[in-house]
Amino acid sequence: MLMLFLLKLLAVQIHSYVNGMQRDRVLHFVEQELSVTAMRMKLEYFDDPKYYDMFEKVKMDIYSLSNAIYDGISAVSYAVSLCSCIYFLIGLGPVYTMLIVAATVPMAVSEYKYTKELYSWGLNHMREEREMSYLYWVATDRRFAQEIRVFGTQEYLIKKYRKVWDTYFSNKSGLSKRKAILNCLLSVFPELVVITALFATGSRVLTGTATIGDFTLYNGLLVQMVENLRGVIVSFMGLIEEKLQIEHVSEFEKLVGEENTTGGKRLSEKVDIEFRNVSFRYPGTNLYVIKDVSFRLPQGKKICIVGENGAGKSTLFKLLLRFYEPCEGQILLNDIPIEEYDLDSLRKEFSCFFQKAVNYAFTIQENIRFSQIEKAGREAEKSERRAEMIAGVTGMLDAMPHGRETFLTRAFSDEGVELSGGQNQKIALARMFYRDASVVILDEPSADLDPKAEYELFRSIQSECKGQSLFYVSHRLANVDLADEIIVLQRGKICGKGSHVELMKGCELYRRLYHYQADKYVTEEK
Repeated sequence: MLMLFLLKLLAVQIHSYVNGMQRDRVLHFVEQELSVTAMRMKLEYFDDPKYYDMFEKVKMDIYSLSNAIYDGISAVSYAVSLCSCIYFLIGLGPVYTMLIVAATVPMAVSEYKYTKELYSWGLNHMREEREMSYLYWVATDRRFAQEIRVFGTQEYLIKKYRKVWDTYFSNKSGLSKRKAILNCLLSVFPELVVITALFATGSRVLTGTATIGDFTLYNGLLVQMVENLRGVIVSFMGLIEEKLQIEHVSEFEKLVGEENTTGGKRLSEKVDIEFRNVSFRYPGTNLYVIKDVSFRLPQGKKICIVGENGAGKSTLFKLLLRFYEPCEGQILLNDIPIEEYDLDSLRKEFSCFFQKAVNYAFTIQENIRFSQIEKAGREAEKSERRAEMIAGVTGMLDAMPHGRETFLTRAFSDEGVELSGGQNQKIALARMFYRDASVVILDEPSADLDPKAEYELFRSIQSECKGQSLFYVSHRLANVDLADEIIVLQRGKICGKGSHVELMKGCELYRRLYHYQADKYVTEEK
C-alpha cells in the first residue's frame, strides 16, 4: 500500500508538470502560427467585416488543439476505467451492462446534436461578440476616457452594450436551456437501469445466493460505469467540437491567401514610377475609388498629391505598395509591371509614413530602428542620428528620463512616457527616415505638428532627401512648394496636374482649396 501511495504521488506530480508544460508549448506554438498567418495574409481581409469575423473566430478556435489533446487523453482514461468496470460486472450479468450502454446512447446523440448547433450558432453570431469586445475596450481604454467623461456618454455605452448582450444572451440561453433539459431527461434512463440491477442484486442477497460484499461491489462498479460512460461521452463531444474548430482554422487558412510574392525580378535602387490608366475599387464594392489615373514620378523627383477627403490619395500608396492590386490599368516600376517584382525586394525600396501613425510599447530607440532592424553598429547610429535630426526629435530625446532607452507608454515600464500627438508623430517620422530607401512616401506627415515643427520638417526634407524620390500627400498647401509636380485628385480622377502657378490658373478645385487656407492670412493692409 505504501509503494502504491508513493507511486500515485509521483504520477500526480509528473502529470501536473507534463500537462502544464505541454499546454504552454502548444498554446505558444499556435499563437505564433496565427501571428505568422495574420502578418502574411492580404490586407483586404482586415478591411472586410465578413472575413474579419472569421479571423476573430479563428483567434479563439486556434486554442482547440491544446484542448483536443487534453480531451483525447481524458477519453482514453475514462475508456480504460470503463473497460475495467465492464470486466468486473460480468458476474452480475451482461444484460445490465448492455442496458446501461444502450440507455446512454440517446444522451450521446443529444450531446452530439447540440454541440454542433452551439458551435454553428457561435459562428453566426461572431459579430455580436466582436461588438461587445469593442464596447468593453472603448469603456476601459485610456484613449477614450477623457472624451467619454466630457461628453457624458457613459450611460449610452452601457445601454449599447446591454442591448447587444441581451439579444445575444437570450438567443444563446434558449439553445443551451433546451440542451440542458433534454440531457437531464435522458440521464434518467441509465440511473433506472442501475437501480434495477441493484434491486436484483439485493433480492439475491435476501435469498442467500449473493453476499452483502457482492452488493457493495456491484453498487460501486455500476456507479463508476455510469460516470465513466458520461466521461467518455463528454470527452468525445469535446473532441468533436475541437475537430470542428480545427477544421474551421484549416478552412480559413485555405481561404485566406497570402500576399503574392511570386515575381522573380528584383528592384534596384533606381526607381521610376508610372501609373498608367489605373482604376481601383475595394473588394466587395462597386464604387471606384481611383478611376483612370495616369502620371509619372521619375527617380529623384518629388510629387505632391492634393485633394478633398475621400478623393483616393491614400489609395494610390496602397496600390503602389501592393497592398491591393489595380482592377484596371498598370503600375510600372522602371517600365516593368509591378507584379513582376519580388514583393520583399519591392517594398525594401520604399519607406512610408502612413496617415494614422502608430508607435510601439518599445524603447524609443527600438521604435526608430524598427523600420530596418537588420542595421547595426556605426551604420545604425549614423542613420539614427540623421533620422532624429530630420524628424526634429533630438531635443525631445535629451529631455527623456533614459534618453533613447526610455519606453513609450507605461505598458511595460513604470518609467515609460506618454507622448503628445505631435511627439508621437515625430517618432514615427524618425522611424520612416531611418530606413534606407529610394522612394519616401508621406501621407499627411505634419497633421499633428505645430507650425514651427512643420516648417522645420519640410526644410529638412528638402535639404536631406535630395537623392530620394518623394511621394507625399498634404492638405496644407503651404507645403506644395517642395514638389516638382502637384497632382490634384477629385473623386478618384486627376483634375489638375502641374506647378502651383499653373494650377492656380487652370484648376478650379486647386484654386478653391488654396483660397480656403490662404485668404485667412491676407490682411487688409496686404
